[in-house]
Amino acid sequence: MAPQRSTKSICSRQSSPTLTVRSLSVTRSISPLSDEGTLARRLHRFKATLSPIREERGNTYRTARRTISLSPIREERGSTHRTARRAISRSSKRTHKHVACGLCKKDHRLVTCSKFTKMNINEKFDAVNKHKYCVNCLARSHSTQKCTSKKRCATCNGEHHSTLHGHPRLFCKEPTKSSKSEERLHRQKDLPTLLAKPTLIPTVMVKVKHDGKWNKIRAIINPTRKVTVIASELVQRLRLPKTYLDSHRICKVVIGSLTDSDWHVEVNCLLTHDLPTRPYNRDLSGEIIKKFDHLVLADPKFWKDDQIMLELGADIYPRLMKPGLFNPDNSTVIAQNTALGWTLTGACAI
Repeated sequence: MAPQRSTKSICSRQSSPTLTVRSLSVTRSISPLSDEGTLARRLHRFKATLSPIREERGNTYRTARRTISLSPIREERGSTHRTARRAISRSSKRTHKHVACGLCKKDHRLVTCSKFTKMNINEKFDAVNKHKYCVNCLARSHSTQKCTSKKRCATCNGEHHSTLHGHPRLFCKEPTKSSKSEERLHRQKDLPTLLAKPTLIPTVMVKVKHDGKWNKIRAIINPTRKVTVIASELVQRLRLPKTYLDSHRICKVVIGSLTDSDWHVEVNCLLTHDLPTRPYNRDLSGEIIKKFDHLVLADPKFWKDDQIMLELGADIYPRLMKPGLFNPDNSTVIAQNTALGWTLTGACAI
């Protein structure tokens, strides 16, 4: 029995130191923070961590302020840059639209194109129509009907570019030494002195209808004309519609009477540059009116040297004339009745 007691005592003695160590470690781990050194060290560590945090926060705040203050400037610069780029792109497109040559696809005007300058007049006119150039100013941005340019042909002052002068479809007027104001219907200045007596010409006042409005113009009755002719200047001023027939320009107009509101006629007029013209060298004497004051005259101011814009030819002559002649005292002036009123013809005193 004795040996058994000794074994148990040995085991108890060996286990006791282990328990003691564990108890000491636990005691140290749960010991209160009352040591001044430990507290000082921990406060030092805590203060050391505050400065980097504050510096980082300051940097972040300053960066945010810079970002906020610079963002409108950057946005404004960006919008300005985008606007400038758009303007440049638009201007380049517009410039390209205006100057791009239809013949060689290069950026120059048609008049400076080497291919265009080597063409004859017919080839030039065909090229202008094929590539849809304006006949008046040689631009591709608009049609000839919508051209607002006031420039005209330098040779004949016609409604076409100078490089197209001479084409039959453009009705170029050959330059003359005398001006329009000096042109006379029968060139009385070229007649011999004995024959150059004042002679009344059957002038009439008519109205031409366009866009529902009537326009008063002065005309003459000339049965020696095969067709009625109208001044190109008048057609351009009233913007009357024009058509082409072979190599001629035709304008269809409605002519009415100032004395008879029920009379009107539609006629195809041939455009000409020979009109306007003047019938006399100066105003004639109006004393002859006393013999015809009881008649409704087609031109109440028949003695005036005013412009004539229309010549009524043989195509309309039968519809103008009415029965009735008046010749007081067998004078040299006779009155003839027409649908437009009474006309006066013959030699008269100055």
